Amino acid sequence: MYVLITGVTKGIGRSLALEFINRGDKVIGVSRTEKELETIQGEFPLSFIPIRADITNEKEIDDIFIKLKNMKISVDLLINNAGVGYISNFCTLSWEKNKNIIDLNIVALTYMTHKFLKEVKGNENKGIINVSSTGACQSGGPLFATYYASKSYVKSFSNGISEELRDRKIRVMCLLPGPTKTKFNGMEKAQGFYIMEASNVAKIALRDYFRGKEICIPGVINKLLVFISNFIPRRFQLKMLKRIQNKK
Repeated sequence: MYVLITGVTKGIGRSLALEFINRGDKVIGVSRTEKELETIQGEFPLSFIPIRADITNEKEIDDIFIKLKNMKISVDLLINNAGVGYISNFCTLSWEKNKNIIDLNIVALTYMTHKFLKEVKGNENKGIINVSSTGACQSGGPLFATYYASKSYVKSFSNGISEELRDRKIRVMCLLPGPTKTKFNGMEKAQGFYIMEASNVAKIALRDYFRGKEICIPGVINKLLVFISNFIPRRFQLKMLKRIQNKK
């Protein structure tokens, strides 16, 4: 199986790549960081195909699929993992950074999905995993507003296309990790019983995908927090989230 993963060099993306490689699959890894791509390829020369690209540039996404066609590779599973976020007051955060969140978390993910689906002919057993966040299940994200909104889009988009593609036997799963030890916003130093290792998130994601699940929330604590959030009044929830982000 050929698996295409964006944002492959760090965190959950890298852990997902290792899980698929250990299964015996071939991973096409996309990242802007050529040196880190070369490091992974050096470790797994027979299983990892690196592609350096900035997927906020539509032409570079086009080039990814042109390269794959020239290599006669048909992707079986697309994992839209690349994402970015900044903790800040919306008005204080520069427009360039707000736009970067939208361009990567929403526009690039949607265009990657569109390009992938255009390559799928007829009814094929293909799949898509879109990486969102448990933040998508909250009322909003004070001091993280654009990021939370972008992840809410990912969840809604994934749910919508999963029903559209059901008859074509193309499965869509939305992965909603909670706080995870990665380099994202300094989370590699975060402490807490509810914070998961990226490797565990990846293992659960693979398990749930191959079980046919459409929503994956790794970890019992994260599942519980998402469930409880449905019963917390919106104003209280937003104040509580703002207090949490302020500490960061």
